Amino acid sequence: MLPLGRRIAEDVQALSTALLEAEYDGRALPELLHCAGELARALDNYAAAAVQDARHRGASWEQVAEAACLSATTARTKWAEHRVKERLQNRAAQRAAVRQPSAPLMEGPGPTGGPPLSIAAERASLKLASALSHLHRASDLTIREVAEQTSLSPSYVSRILSGERTPTWQVVCSLAELFGGDPAELRVLFESAHGLVPPARHAQPDAVARLQAALRGLHLAAGRPKASVIRKASHGALSIHAINEILDGELIPGWEETSALVTALGGWPADVRPLWEAVHYTFLIFLDPQEVSRPLPSSSPETT
Repeated sequence: MLPLGRRIAEDVQALSTALLEAEYDGRALPELLHCAGELARALDNYAAAAVQDARHRGASWEQVAEAACLSATTARTKWAEHRVKERLQNRAAQRAAVRQPSAPLMEGPGPTGGPPLSIAAERASLKLASALSHLHRASDLTIREVAEQTSLSPSYVSRILSGERTPTWQVVCSLAELFGGDPAELRVLFESAHGLVPPARHAQPDAVARLQAALRGLHLAAGRPKASVIRKASHGALSIHAINEILDGELIPGWEETSALVTALGGWPADVRPLWEAVHYTFLIFLDPQEVSRPLPSSSPETT
């Protein structure tokens, strides 16, 4: 079971990014303080959940108190199980009532010189560049040869591969095919780089394929490391067999596996969460009604 603290740590990551974007955007003090307040509440929730996780693993109140630099009485009062349960129930109710809006835009032009991008989109743009760069290195083609075969200037090709420019989809396809890659693996990275990822709570018949493409894209951007390397980077959270099945499209991972894989590949779970939630939504909508009362297969996403 996914530790409570890890789930909330993902919220902290997303809220930290939102605060940074607000700062970059030069927004007014009330909005900055609102973002800071949301982050502070998430950190308080995280501390409570981390203590709860530690207690479930057998930690004594004396050990918790020592870690928190508090007396055992204070720690026991502050993080009593019923208090933590109530806090996390309130958090769940708030999340159910209000979905977080899409990440706000930053000031300044995006990589193509067009509309401004969010930090999440910039991360996707850099991952797209990394994936294309890996394919390019494997192709043994020089920049000049790539330019000649795609009718692009050498300087533009160089900027694409370095992440200074985000290419159009046509150019992505041309480069991927020239390098011997599969453009489908880059589709979600491209869409994310342009802020085109649809909301999670929306029926998407191709949601499973999109999630799988995103994971393969991150794998490619990381230089296609072996499953043993990914397993080590996940600190043993994923087995080699599970990693291979996920990347081969044979297993639809739960959120714990998805989060561990994304992190091990150098990505941000918060960026992939909408894609995973879309898969979950699709399962609920398109599942055979006769099967609704039965448990989902073990490879299906679990409700968090």
